[in-house]
Amino acid sequence: MGTMESRGESGEPFSVILPTLNEGDNIVPMIETLSQLYPGSNIIVVDDNSQDGTPQKARELAAHGLHVTVIDRDPKDRGLSASIFDGILASKTASFVVMDSDFQHPPERAGDLVAQLDQNYDMVVGVREDFSKLSTGRKMASWGANTMAATYLRYKKQPSTSDNMSGFFAGRTEMCQSIIKENMKRFERRGFKALFDILKFLPDGANVAEVEFRFSERRSGTSKLSSTIVISIMKQCGIWGKTLAAITSFFLTNMFGRYMAALILGLIITYGVLNLTDTVWTEELTFTVLLAMLISLGYLVVANRLLFTVGRKDGIIRGMKLVFSGLSGFLVSLYVFYYVFDDISEAQMFALFTGFLIGFAWDSFGLNLKN
Repeated sequence: MGTMESRGESGEPFSVILPTLNEGDNIVPMIETLSQLYPGSNIIVVDDNSQDGTPQKARELAAHGLHVTVIDRDPKDRGLSASIFDGILASKTASFVVMDSDFQHPPERAGDLVAQLDQNYDMVVGVREDFSKLSTGRKMASWGANTMAATYLRYKKQPSTSDNMSGFFAGRTEMCQSIIKENMKRFERRGFKALFDILKFLPDGANVAEVEFRFSERRSGTSKLSSTIVISIMKQCGIWGKTLAAITSFFLTNMFGRYMAALILGLIITYGVLNLTDTVWTEELTFTVLLAMLISLGYLVVANRLLFTVGRKDGIIRGMKLVFSGLSGFLVSLYVFYYVFDDISEAQMFALFTGFLIGFAWDSFGLNLKN
């Protein structure tokens, strides 16, 4: 693809907005690549308080004559979406492209997005043609988040795409600047999906196109994706989404909330199994079941919190930590039972194990979601 064609049919330069956070190993090759592909276009690096010299490296390239602008963001206003919004507001060209600087978004396709804007489209979204390079967890999270966003956009009768979570998109600068200025207070600035926020407020009659691209592996650094993105997207879905986000955040990512949810689920299952086995309830049995669950699940939540703040948190080690906390927590529960009862029936053992297993599963799920 030649330089003029890669700029779009108009041949006008555009802005490339790169939101960065600790991309010191990627920023130089990315800026150099973009400068070679699109000479004359302005590269806007919006840095969210990197600690690895990312903005300094970008400024060094600007000092050597490359068209690079660096924006240092307010530490009190951190957020990927906020960085993107600031970059769009700083753009002085008729069109812009937002992309990551880790080469997962191919720089050679940026011009293709702008070329579509020349075909009377107002926004163009880069859509991943396959998700094979994503882990299973990220695929599920991406599918769930995109489905949630698409449902909300249909409800609001706004344009939707097959990848509303994309971080690779282009737009008409003046239109998007107006959207941002008019709706800034309604945006999730600390969120991660600026495209979704902009799509929610596109003017009537706005046209959106898609351009497929192959999702590449990061050249360097680590992915910043975390489960908080899903909760952030919930917050972007109106008042009901904010309510659901608050509930989800408390019962799944807050330690006390996970404890309460695990305890309630464990007790419901335990009492349910005991009732199914026609167990005769006594005051002592009720007290002991409650005490065993209270102590064992309390131990479980605290143990998981401590275990996952030290050492490795991945692969086999992670699984071993979960198995250890689960087994030791169940032994604590059994000890409480035997401390009160001289004997324990099979029904009580099964009920206790089932209830604790449900509580353990909930706490483990919440812990994994948080991490």
